Amino acid sequence: MTSSKPAVAPTEDQQALLLLAIKELLPVFSDYENPIVRSDGDVVIPLNPILKQNRAAFKGLADAFSEMMKQDVRPRMSKTWVE
Repeated sequence: MTSSKPAVAPTEDQQALLLLAIKELLPVFSDYENPIVRSDGDVVIPLNPILKQNRAAFKGLADAFSEMMKQDVRPRMSKTWVE
């Protein structure tokens, strides 16, 4: 097996090259905003805030219906029950 080594030389600023590569890809993925580098070195690519709100709203609606359905369950009848 061969070890996978980074294509970037150790002397080059890998963070800057990573951000450049991400920024080149982002136009293909319009649902995401520009990357942010946190103080600890993590790179975050945030989802568009409007899409994030829509997903949260739909999840809230789905959770509400799920809870409603759980509470609306009729008691189980015996398998031998005949109507």
